[in-house]
Amino acid sequence: MKIISTRFKDLKIIRLNNLNDLRGSFIKLFEKKNFFSHFKCIESYMSRSKKGSVRGLHAQKGKYSQEKIIFCIQGKVMDISIDLRKNSKTFGKIYKKILNSKKIDGLFIPKGFVHGLIALENNTTVINFCSNKYNPKKEFGINIKSIGLTLPKTKLFVSNKDKNLPDLKKVIQKI
Repeated sequence: MKIISTRFKDLKIIRLNNLNDLRGSFIKLFEKKNFFSHFKCIESYMSRSKKGSVRGLHAQKGKYSQEKIIFCIQGKVMDISIDLRKNSKTFGKIYKKILNSKKIDGLFIPKGFVHGLIALENNTTVINFCSNKYNPKKEFGINIKSIGLTLPKTKLFVSNKDKNLPDLKKVIQKI
């Protein structure tokens, strides 16, 4: 496992070692020592999505804020995070990365980011490890269509909840 820095403070790429033999492959997703010594997984989720499915952009406020570790274990996603840490050099900036099951890089997303993804293939499966319990009363989000990013040229499937999220500009103004 190798941890790679990005231009966003504390947002890291997790490069995994894929051990292959005649039986298939074996991959360690998490190792507490070194970089992740502070990370405490409280909840973990798995989503399976059809091509064009949009999940997010979501985050939680205050003491319910979450760090996340994300892996795409089947298919391919466009993973999107936006830095909402007011004193950050990358405040309001978007980090985008394609994650897929062929390479199985992951992401560590620190507190203070909204996060979401778009499935780029059918049966895309993503695993999320979260450092805090989900609290729907502390959840907020940003409408993905408001962020000014070129989205994949495919039919997008967005939940009613996510369609009604506020624009990025409105969220930034409130911070």
